[in-house]
Amino acid sequence: MPEQKREQTLQRVQQRLQEMGDMPIFSASVNRIHRVGADPDADAMALAVEILKDANLSAKVLKLANSPLHNRSRVRIGNLSRAVVVLGFETVRSAVLTLKLIDSFQQRNPEVDITGLLVSAYLSATFVRGIASRCEVRDIEQSYICGLLHNLGEVAVACTLPQEYRRILSLQREEQLPRQKAEIRQLGATLHDLGQAIANDWEFPKNVVQTLGARQRNRDGPIRNQTELTGALAALSAQTMNLLYAEHPDDDKTLPELLYELSRVAGIKKEQVSEALEQAFRQCCDMAQAYGLDRRHLTPRLRGGKDESLDKLARQFSFYARQELPDTEAAGSPAAEAAGNPARLLDCLYEITTLMSQQASINTIFAKVLDGLHRGAGFDRALLCLLSPDHRRYAGRLAAGEGAEALMAQCQFPLAPADDLFSRLIIEGGERRVDIHQDDWPLPADFARISGADSFLIAALHGRQQRPVGLFYADRARSHRVIDDEAQRNFRQLVAQAQLALQMR
Repeated sequence: MPEQKREQTLQRVQQRLQEMGDMPIFSASVNRIHRVGADPDADAMALAVEILKDANLSAKVLKLANSPLHNRSRVRIGNLSRAVVVLGFETVRSAVLTLKLIDSFQQRNPEVDITGLLVSAYLSATFVRGIASRCEVRDIEQSYICGLLHNLGEVAVACTLPQEYRRILSLQREEQLPRQKAEIRQLGATLHDLGQAIANDWEFPKNVVQTLGARQRNRDGPIRNQTELTGALAALSAQTMNLLYAEHPDDDKTLPELLYELSRVAGIKKEQVSEALEQAFRQCCDMAQAYGLDRRHLTPRLRGGKDESLDKLARQFSFYARQELPDTEAAGSPAAEAAGNPARLLDCLYEITTLMSQQASINTIFAKVLDGLHRGAGFDRALLCLLSPDHRRYAGRLAAGEGAEALMAQCQFPLAPADDLFSRLIIEGGERRVDIHQDDWPLPADFARISGADSFLIAALHGRQQRPVGLFYADRARSHRVIDDEAQRNFRQLVAQAQLALQMR
């Protein structure tokens, strides 16, 4: 009988989801975008084409790319392929699912606080991603998806069967019935069980579906199995949000107890978990408008109970949720200038993507990459050195920046991996930041004098099957500006575009 009731409930939920109209598109569009986003051979144009098949989603992705967090240049992004480049493939994959989930369910039924459930899911997912980045999780974005979908069954039932959902809450509150027993009595199944069935029906990967079940208590110590770890992080994160936001929390644990358990299963310090929670909340507040949420919905409940840590955190979060977003750093300020020209960098990345889609010559693309390193990422000089056909020498072939041509003319060296860092990098691959006065790397003969650079970045350029081709070089020797983390990220991003263009050949 319980099994029959479960099947009846599941059929009712699925039928209502189909009647809502957007749900079948949800499965097709999101999974299609995820497949393209996970394809190492796909480019920004291919991913943009898939997003464009959903007009509403396209508008929301553009809005997200133009948000202050992602678009510091304030130059409006009006092209989807450019938005994909700015956001990055992994961010697009998780953002698309979040946008679609919020758009599909929000405001569906005034009888139940669906928005509150979606806010909790969004916060929980961001919290899980923060913890995953601090421990040994291989696929961090997938952990975000597992956190986002962990309470999918609750969201779906609350939206499609609001009376039954309210009855579950009533049984829990008035009859003091444990949550799972109340769910089984009313629905013939737990909400987690229904969520797994829906996610499976929507063709999410098996290891994602597995994490949506009720959490199994683990032995003391960190969890090493990736699926079990992600499932535990998603479950404990959802419990934390329930404690912060639910009218009647269904867990008797305190906030410190939940944070301790999260630190234990993740194998990290409790302070790191607390840091991840605060960072997740601030990020969600800053991005709320782009995801179609009012920041006020992120204000937790102030309970005034015995859990002083919870009350303190709720007050802190409430204060931040009501603050106005700070202005982004003005373009042209000293700090912005030191980081390069974000607008120009954005233009270069877009132009490189366009050139690749148009199958432009590889030298044209490489020249645009060097232009991006100089004018966009803020490097004084940028060079491309290529191997000779016989692989006995390498020499400068393209350059950008003041004085770069003169340096390029002097960069002609024998390939000697045992004696020369540049040669070793060309053969073995990778990227290096070199500080001449601190590192003992063996450099090409007389290169320190020729370049006049105290520090610089180099990165190997390899073709298909890791065939060595050459390397990129960039420095700030003339302006004597520091090569900071942002400059290094921009360098890496542009070199990756060159690498992709070469491998597409």
